Amino acid sequence: MAAVTDTDFDEDDLVEPSRDDEIVDERNDVEYGAVLDPRWPDLVVREPHPNDESWVYRVRGGADGIDSPAGETILLLHGVGNDGGIWSPIMPSLAELAPVVAATITPKLLEDESGHRAATIDPLVEHLLAIAPPPWRLVGHSMGGIVTGLLLRTVPQLIDRAVLLNSPLPDVRRRIKQGDSLDRTGRALLALKTFSRISSFGRPRLPQLLRGTELLIVRNALRGFAVDPGAFDTRVVSRSIMSTRTRDGSEFLQLAHELPERIDQPCVARPVTIVLGDVDPLVPVELVDLIEHLYPEADIHVLKRCSHFAHLERPHCTMARVREAFGLG
Repeated sequence: MAAVTDTDFDEDDLVEPSRDDEIVDERNDVEYGAVLDPRWPDLVVREPHPNDESWVYRVRGGADGIDSPAGETILLLHGVGNDGGIWSPIMPSLAELAPVVAATITPKLLEDESGHRAATIDPLVEHLLAIAPPPWRLVGHSMGGIVTGLLLRTVPQLIDRAVLLNSPLPDVRRRIKQGDSLDRTGRALLALKTFSRISSFGRPRLPQLLRGTELLIVRNALRGFAVDPGAFDTRVVSRSIMSTRTRDGSEFLQLAHELPERIDQPCVARPVTIVLGDVDPLVPVELVDLIEHLYPEADIHVLKRCSHFAHLERPHCTMARVREAFGLG
């Protein structure tokens, strides 16, 4: 594994590495939960996918938007219980570097007519090809990192390189079959949507912007999956809830029981960068040996004061790792 070394850290800024000389933690030099571009709610637009009308998220171009430089597309894959909208707060900053698109992955892309996991991922590949030309620069969060792993092991010719955030959930097949806490992210996100609906006092739909009691309940529910939910911008919290897909979350957790054995086999098909949180309950750094088994040539970074949502908790550090992984300066 290629070592990552920075020499200008203060000693107090570092977390004790999980493995000497191999993993160096990120500097705590930016505000937790910082907003990279305050215009993001106005810049990110959604459109129906041409095949199934699931939401596809892009950054608006033109005079009032961002015209991305030409290059390979950065394709974002969300985790359990979300849709592509969970990436919205960082998408404009990514669009400054390259074309960027966030897909919404629905369970039917991975299941057969009986509801079990399909023998191939052809429908998933066709779904992604319809919105982004290959080769892709993949960024997968949580369960999206598992999907990224399937793609790396199945269609590496379509991928340039990949970044896994709070993933790959090592030994995922055994962990979920034994009832491990792998599904806590999905449960938490589904609970958030339920709590916010309960607190909306009979309104027929989830409010676009949470306030007062609603916002307090949602922030409290996020604890355990983010170090300091109170530090998030209100719009980031609202978008996290609005991107929640209750039914899809439950179905994905069922499909995860049937992941193919090859997902737990070593993969060196393409360059991979892995970004972990130092207090992530789902992908603890103590499992680094298993992570290295899955991706033996990966560069691994551990972000200080970060739980399970690196791109929302530590967006500056996450962006730095993405730029470095994709050679975007």
